[in-house]
Amino acid sequence: MSTPTSGSSASPAASSSSTSGSASPLSDEARAGTLWTFLQSQAPRFTFDEALEVVQSLHVDPREDHKTLAKRLRKALQARGIALKHVNSLHAAAQLTGSTSWHTDSEPPVPRLQFYVFDGGYQLRHSEFATWSELADALRDWADKLRARGQLPLGVLTMNFTGRSLNFSVPVPKEGDAAGRNEMWPLGGVTPMLEDDIDWLADAPAALEKLRRHLEETGKAVLDGYAALKLCANAYPIPGDINAVTASDVVNSELVLVFEPDEDDPHSGYEIARGDELTCWHQLELSLREDGTNRKPDQVDIYVPREGVGAWLVNGKRYVWAVETLKPNGFVPGRVHRQIGPHDCERLLRRYKLAKRIHSGGFRHHDFTKRVDYLSGPPDTWRVDLHRVLHMLAKADLTWDSYIEKFGVEPRAMEKNLPVGFVMQMLEDLKVDNPNQAFAWPTLAEMELVTDDKLLYSLLPRVDAVRYAKPKDLDPETTTAVTEAIDQFASGLNLQKMISAGAMSMENELPYLVYASDAQELRASADALGLKMYVAVSPHLIPMNGLMPEVPGVKTWPWAFGHALIVRFERQGDAQ
Repeated sequence: MSTPTSGSSASPAASSSSTSGSASPLSDEARAGTLWTFLQSQAPRFTFDEALEVVQSLHVDPREDHKTLAKRLRKALQARGIALKHVNSLHAAAQLTGSTSWHTDSEPPVPRLQFYVFDGGYQLRHSEFATWSELADALRDWADKLRARGQLPLGVLTMNFTGRSLNFSVPVPKEGDAAGRNEMWPLGGVTPMLEDDIDWLADAPAALEKLRRHLEETGKAVLDGYAALKLCANAYPIPGDINAVTASDVVNSELVLVFEPDEDDPHSGYEIARGDELTCWHQLELSLREDGTNRKPDQVDIYVPREGVGAWLVNGKRYVWAVETLKPNGFVPGRVHRQIGPHDCERLLRRYKLAKRIHSGGFRHHDFTKRVDYLSGPPDTWRVDLHRVLHMLAKADLTWDSYIEKFGVEPRAMEKNLPVGFVMQMLEDLKVDNPNQAFAWPTLAEMELVTDDKLLYSLLPRVDAVRYAKPKDLDPETTTAVTEAIDQFASGLNLQKMISAGAMSMENELPYLVYASDAQELRASADALGLKMYVAVSPHLIPMNGLMPEVPGVKTWPWAFGHALIVRFERQGDAQ
């Protein structure tokens, strides 16, 4: 479909480019009408309702730079099969913000991004930018200063994303750590200036690609954490699709590497690694080593087939790459698991080879578990079991109202969803021995039936304990077998946590696949016993027992926040 030129009569913005423009606030409906009129000659089947959906998805702010808005508009229309030329997208963006033309918009762009860095003595220095494109040069200059000051000792600059920030950190060898572990030092970050700027990461991939090339192509350092952002941004989601993935989903996304010997049977293999680039590359090499040793093959040959889904052939064995995104949703997250194609596999292979060169053949830093927003902290509210909470109050000779009166708590209705701070304060006031009993169990309908190991792979690195339930009328032999299976599973989880935290060291590092196989073994045990498993995630409080130092004037809780994997066993064939 041809695109009208900037001088076409079908382009109202173009025809008014010489008019003096003045910005005025518009409703979404008015903006939709403007966009619909603008595109009529190019896309006659484009309806007003579709224009309204596009406008609402853009969250237009009149203060936003027209170039930034134009890029977001082009991408939103591209997802609907409409290709808009750059100049026309600028005109359309100007009209959406209330200007007659981008040529005559004399208002200076409003800063959209804040870039902060830690200078000497951990003093914060801030600077503001209207676009990611403007920020790109500052990021490269900053990276050069870090290297000149020796602040990239392991040749790694790590990125981690949250909903409101991109954080940069650097791994530094930990003094006196015989196992050679590193600690992460914060260096700076980027945050959006506008509170409601939910698409602030949309243009980040291009700017960070410039930073990546500046570091990696010149042999300075690896930009760890970039691949997930790039793959999320290139997902080309269908508007409104529940499985849509965009750049903003990077906060809950990670790479996944699976050994899959049979291309026609996706269940033929097992998971090798999950996380960011360095983690996956390190785990790949670790999986190639001989059992019980640290010796890897003398030669590692990697080839990317041009046909079929994306894969690496490593010494003749087939490994498949994917990007996985968790969608927070009640007790069980949604999962979007997308294999990446040959082109992206080739990009990863090129970066792997560059990283090997930078690190002289061996990776000097690799995280064990990638941080994602989901399960990284408490939500705003917790769902409690009111029956158990009332028992806890009764044990202290209190009712709901008398507790509020005695401890001077702000009056609150007794309901199942309560603010996290309120629940924590009540548990502390009542001196509850087992605070986790206060949390409500999900109903069976709120749990996920385990049909394969993929959901467990996603959850296991991010939970701290396991709780389970089984049918009350199981025979003693089956009851014992279920308990043993859960105990073995929990022991493996505990071992992984201890090694990851540095509380326990191994003579030879165990590959991640050893821990991942625990999920497969638990599911196999349930199948062998004629049981099916449902899983969910629940809050879990970990007693600190005075481990946290008291800071004057700062409130500290006697527990650390965590999460438990909830497992419920049911007989196979039982109607639910």
